[in-house]
Amino acid sequence: MPRKEANITIPETLLQVKNILGVFSAKGGVGKSAISLNIALSLRSKGLKVGLADADIYGPSQAIMLDASSEKIEVKDQKLLSPIIKEGIKFMSMGLISNEKMPVIWRGPMVSGAVLQLISQTDWGELDYLIIDTPPGTGDVQLTLLQKIPLKGIIIITTPQEVAISDTKKGIEMVKKLDVPLLGIIENMSWFSSQNTGQKYYIFGKGGGEKLSQEYGIDLLSQLELIEVDDRKPLYNNEYMKKKFDKICSQIREKITDLDIESKKIIPQINLPDD
Repeated sequence: MPRKEANITIPETLLQVKNILGVFSAKGGVGKSAISLNIALSLRSKGLKVGLADADIYGPSQAIMLDASSEKIEVKDQKLLSPIIKEGIKFMSMGLISNEKMPVIWRGPMVSGAVLQLISQTDWGELDYLIIDTPPGTGDVQLTLLQKIPLKGIIIITTPQEVAISDTKKGIEMVKKLDVPLLGIIENMSWFSSQNTGQKYYIFGKGGGEKLSQEYGIDLLSQLELIEVDDRKPLYNNEYMKKKFDKICSQIREKITDLDIESKKIIPQINLPDD
């Protein structure tokens, strides 16, 4: 079912953004940030206007992956942040504002407010997609994003092991309670393949994403192999991953089209009398 957004006041900076997607993980260390970036890169490669918000306040890593740590942020009219452009993507991150060597030692409400400001006070302009790399967990920040930002849908990231799956279930339940569409699950680090024999090794367990998909009726968008890459270069530069993410984004776009069609169906039609 499409989300009810009647109680959400959309910030003026987001009025020209057609689709806002949250990339969500209930557990850290599952590759959420790398996947967020690669979704943005794949969408951009199709000629779409794309923005990326690194809302992971405690561990902003997008600036490193985009080689943007030294970039300076400009402020417009003393209130709006101007996103930088990297790889054709409009990009904003707390990592561009704070000292990368200093930890963010803030309590929950302050972090929630900072995340909301980062997204709503950035001059995004006209976008087809804004990808939000959310902090891991199921706390104040995630609740704020789900309640205050008009998300078109959520993409869930997990790994196959039991501990990650257990936390992911809590995250799915949280999103469901707040009536935000779940677009699908991406299982990362699904296996490792031997370069010599091609044999697959399921070093983090097997089938966790499939079990989640079946239990909750959420599509498994992809299972991503664990491969060796340069951690400062996006996975999208790898031909195998490029094909994977292009397929993921094709599925996401189809699901959003279906949501838009469903939303139009529930809008009451008013027939005006003929003059």
